[in-house]
Amino acid sequence: MIIDHDHGLNVLENREKATVLAYRKAAKASGLLATVEEVTTDMWDAYVEASREAFGEGVAITIDRFHVMKNFQDGLTAARRELQRGLSAEAKTRLKGSRWWVTNPENLREEDREPFARLRQEFPALGALWDQREGLRAIFEDRTMVTAEQGRKRLEGWMSEVRKLGLSALEKFCKTLTNGMGRIANYFGNRNSNGRTEGFNHGRRAILWRAWGMVNFKKFRLCVLDRFGRAKA
Repeated sequence: MIIDHDHGLNVLENREKATVLAYRKAAKASGLLATVEEVTTDMWDAYVEASREAFGEGVAITIDRFHVMKNFQDGLTAARRELQRGLSAEAKTRLKGSRWWVTNPENLREEDREPFARLRQEFPALGALWDQREGLRAIFEDRTMVTAEQGRKRLEGWMSEVRKLGLSALEKFCKTLTNGMGRIANYFGNRNSNGRTEGFNHGRRAILWRAWGMVNFKKFRLCVLDRFGRAKA
């Protein structure tokens, strides 16, 4: 789904680069996207490449911060399992069922706060992993940074610390972060994200749920644009 943060512009049949590129070139030529200054996107390479080819180097491409955190959450889960494999059977039993490691502190239930704090003290390596998660989150929340360069330096400093944990799963994430650093750091200069896009996507899925699925893409596209944008034949 292509949006301009106010309404849906179009719904494409698939997420292949050729499809996205063809739409963006046509929309630019028609004038609809002739004055684009920035594109926010997830980490899918096809979206990034299509945006760059369609709009050129003068348009900023920003990788959505929430997709960066989602990628880290996946790495954190893999790293936690990596650490737990080296623990005794008794220790593994103690950790079984603990699902707080990817939960923001403010979202923890009051009754979960103390047992989670005890686990972090009992398993300091896992506690350090949690600290790094919160460190990365704090960087994105820090409003004192107003340029991409400031964000880049903070993220690079964070990577230096997280690599000291020696976990292969986190090293994989650091490589992803390094490869997309320029586009990820753009967030700190403008604070734009794909939050609205996710809201539109939820509404799009609601249409499918209410219709018990739709097999005709053209009709589905018109339903979405009628509800969230300007419908076109």
